[in-house]
Amino acid sequence: MKKFTISIALIHVMTLSLSAQTHYGSAAGTGGVDHSYFGAYAGNAATSSSAWNSYFGTSSGRNTTTGDGNTAIGFYSLYYNTTGSSNVAAGDHALFLNTSGRYNAAIGNRALYHNVADENTATGYDALYENTDGRENTANGSYALTDNTTGDENVALGANALDRTTTGSRNTAVGEMAMYYNMTGSNNSACGSSPMTTITGSYNCAFGREALFDSFPDPGCTDSYNSALGHYSGMHSSPNCLNYNNTTALGHYSEVTASNQVRIGNSGVTSIGGQVGWSSLSDGRFKRDIRNDVSGLDFIKELNPVSYLLDKDAIDKFLGIPDSIRIEHAAQRKTPQRQVGFVAQDVEAIIKKSGYVFSGIEVPQHENDPYAIRYAEFVVPLVKAAQELSAIVDKQRQEIGRLKEALRKYQQDIPVGKKQTASGALFQNNPNPFSSSTEIQMDLPEVTRQASLIIYNLEGKQLKNVQLNERGTATIKISGSELTPGMYLYTLIADGKVVDTKRLILTK
Repeated sequence: MKKFTISIALIHVMTLSLSAQTHYGSAAGTGGVDHSYFGAYAGNAATSSSAWNSYFGTSSGRNTTTGDGNTAIGFYSLYYNTTGSSNVAAGDHALFLNTSGRYNAAIGNRALYHNVADENTATGYDALYENTDGRENTANGSYALTDNTTGDENVALGANALDRTTTGSRNTAVGEMAMYYNMTGSNNSACGSSPMTTITGSYNCAFGREALFDSFPDPGCTDSYNSALGHYSGMHSSPNCLNYNNTTALGHYSEVTASNQVRIGNSGVTSIGGQVGWSSLSDGRFKRDIRNDVSGLDFIKELNPVSYLLDKDAIDKFLGIPDSIRIEHAAQRKTPQRQVGFVAQDVEAIIKKSGYVFSGIEVPQHENDPYAIRYAEFVVPLVKAAQELSAIVDKQRQEIGRLKEALRKYQQDIPVGKKQTASGALFQNNPNPFSSSTEIQMDLPEVTRQASLIIYNLEGKQLKNVQLNERGTATIKISGSELTPGMYLYTLIADGKVVDTKRLILTK
């Protein structure tokens, strides 16, 4: 009974030993430890130094000599592998030219066809087909990263994702044809159908169908550091290479038209806001060459506030928005609302003419870039204008106070009962206000030796001095053509003393 048991055990051990070395097919290899070769010429060149390889298919792993732990399934898969280890190839010609690359996984016909590098994963027909020395790439989808040769650490998920990338590295593309045209650009991220068509740009980020899409990709364009979120956001379809850099576009069909721009929404947006106001960096620690040369009242007086209706369809045409989208936007819009503001070209003309210091207007950087106004910037000249007006009012108050004090002292010097006969009287001009002419009447005592009527502006500047030769009741006529529209002071002075001061108003 014991002998029979021992015999069964020996047969079992012998069977396991034989099954660990399995080879089947014409010229299939026989060398190597714990191998499985199925197919003509499968594992044909394996030596006793190779181990744990499994090859299934004609000529699969044919040239492996010392490589370990490889699995190849499919016609000519891992065909040229010699010393490469821990690779998985499933598909016709998958990892075909790999010789020494390790830790690669290729699933799909011709996936990783030219590869000789390590740690790449390709799933799909021709995925990573041209890859030679690129390492740590992941491609999932037909033709994903198909042209990559030496680029490293790329991730392409979707048919034709990063299809034409050759040497670009550390790109992430998710979606059908995502970053299809990229060749040498690196550190880009794209998610959506056909997003981002930069060829050599780097550090771009696009999320949404055709975000950062360019209908005319040019190898000479190096658009970099751009971000777009939303369908067709950041699009700049132009036959000219504009090389936009450092832009941000947020929202469906939001459009940037020059470098260093941030744009939110499209022409259909009617409100942008939040719970708190917008904050701008304004730290004195970072401001240099500070000057007190802000334009104020003179600049504000030149501005021409207007109301208008905004032609949003014309804006979409200018930005190159497709007709189908423009029609869709037009259908969504309500009755146009009249808006108020300034015309940017008018403000620009004022600045050029006068040389005022003002940063509230954005002048186009090129013919495809529109004018824009920063309305918040108008607060600064408005504050300056208010300060200047305040200074004028303070000066007028001081002048009026001085004139009143002089009149008070003069009246105190005249004996009681003789003030009227000693100083005379000044009456309000008639008509007042006036536009063409007005008359000023006064009474002067016969004993008055010298008298004059003086007209001042509100800043205290003397404009007119009329010597009075008549005594008793006298009348002076003032023509509107002698002054500009505004408010003025007129004072009667007799024998060096102020008799009285009144105001007159000239209208247009």
